[in-house]
Amino acid sequence: MTDVLVLHAALPGEGDAGLAANLLAQLPYGRRLELERRDAAARLASLAGIALVLAGASRLRGRPMGVAQLHFPQGHKPSITDGPWFSVSHSDRRVAVAFSERSEVGLDLEDLLPDGSARGRGLDSLERWTATEAALKAVGAGVCAAGDVQLSEDRSVATFAAAVIHLRPLALAADCVARLATLVPVSEVTVVESGIAWPRATC
Repeated sequence: MTDVLVLHAALPGEGDAGLAANLLAQLPYGRRLELERRDAAARLASLAGIALVLAGASRLRGRPMGVAQLHFPQGHKPSITDGPWFSVSHSDRRVAVAFSERSEVGLDLEDLLPDGSARGRGLDSLERWTATEAALKAVGAGVCAAGDVQLSEDRSVATFAAAVIHLRPLALAADCVARLATLVPVSEVTVVESGIAWPRATC
């Protein structure tokens, strides 16, 4: 059995806006208001992440998981009833979700330019940032604490406060850099490219 499942997909286009709106209408009131304040592209990316969360959790549980099982506590990481732990990340072009039954998990995904370089920074700097942000997500801390994350030279381990966080790069697509973080060592990571399966509207 895999220790971590990562689903990733190209972000949907404007043609998916109606299906995304159906998902938005099903979300808890507070989360819906938060997403409605975002611009259309950011809102669609976040909703695509939620759709991937439901698809991955359904796959791991072997039964459909619905929006009612998602929780968005104020100031804390989202969760799903009875697990698994998950972490969502999206860039301008791609969305990904990491799932684990064994550990809290963090994921960060950043775009590369078409020539494989990093936008506005060196590739090494971008890889350090993805490691740092993934580590922060694994412990539920915000990016304002980035300066408190210490990375090992090979970026396989991060420390934050008393936490030791295990890191590994992920090969999702040629146009992005991604890093996975877990609070326990993991051996098997399964990466699956997927389409976005929008949940059906509920009555």
